[in-house]
Amino acid sequence: MKVCVYTTLLGGYDDLLEQDVAAGSEADFICFTDDADVRSETWRTHLVSPRYPQDIHRSSRVYKILGHELLREYDATLCIDASVKLRATPEKIIEDWLEDGVDVAMAAHSFRESVLAEFDEVIRLNYDDRFRVYEQLNDYAVSYPDVLAMRPRWGGMIVRRRSESVDRAMRTWFDHVLRYSRRDQLSLLVGLLEEDVALRTLEVDNFDSVYHEWPVIAGRKVERGKAPALPSGPLIADLRRARARIEELELALEELDADTVNTLRHRVEQLTNEISEGVAERSRLEAQIDALRRQVWEREVELARSTGISSSARALVRAVGMRLQRGTRQRPS
Repeated sequence: MKVCVYTTLLGGYDDLLEQDVAAGSEADFICFTDDADVRSETWRTHLVSPRYPQDIHRSSRVYKILGHELLREYDATLCIDASVKLRATPEKIIEDWLEDGVDVAMAAHSFRESVLAEFDEVIRLNYDDRFRVYEQLNDYAVSYPDVLAMRPRWGGMIVRRRSESVDRAMRTWFDHVLRYSRRDQLSLLVGLLEEDVALRTLEVDNFDSVYHEWPVIAGRKVERGKAPALPSGPLIADLRRARARIEELELALEELDADTVNTLRHRVEQLTNEISEGVAERSRLEAQIDALRRQVWEREVELARSTGISSSARALVRAVGMRLQRGTRQRPS
């Protein structure tokens, strides 16, 4: 199997990390960069131009998600974030991660429990335009509600087998990155599930494992904790958050003292009531919408009827007028 590891370095955002494991590997190490001055002892640099010069983030996602023509000669690839330092060779990682029958292998997110929580974190930290993120959340709540409850995957290391189905999945994923938020973790699972790609998820710590270390860049800020829940997004997302919170609290009841248990029981009741009120409110609004639609339909029927009567009346007036005219012409002088 011919394999390679590649990364993307655009806009001078990061320095290029040397990969010591390259000395014991037969794999190619390729860095796609727009900086002609980048030099490396372990990477082969390939000069590219950002597809979207005013949007370096999405330009880098072109190579992370869609790859490059140079990669078509490889049977499998390992894409890594520019701040990932490998501790194992690409051959070892691909052998361990990409089992038979697996198309894509990734690590589970170590510090986020659901895609919905990832949406909340992006909104809380202003990682992208809130209106665009809210729009994506609304659309997913309608079209992909199950995805919101799924555990997100970490995109720092992606192992892929070269195939047409994987290419289609990556195209779908990138389409969502263009259409919605540039934060690709929000749309990753939609792309993979839409094309029914065989995904393997590994329980590998995102920060430190036998395979890698991340991030290896001074000053890089990584939020290791979970963001507090935010009451944002459509009703269905709020209800899902409340249900998830109830499950967390119920699991914690067995381990806490009596006073804390009573406090949590009260909170569970509050959240349960909020869910009931939310469902009731939605039913009320849907009933109002149905009533308004009925009124519109009735007005349309009345308008059509009145238009028909008016047309008939005008036709009768014209007929009477014509008959009177003929009677006048036939009358003797």
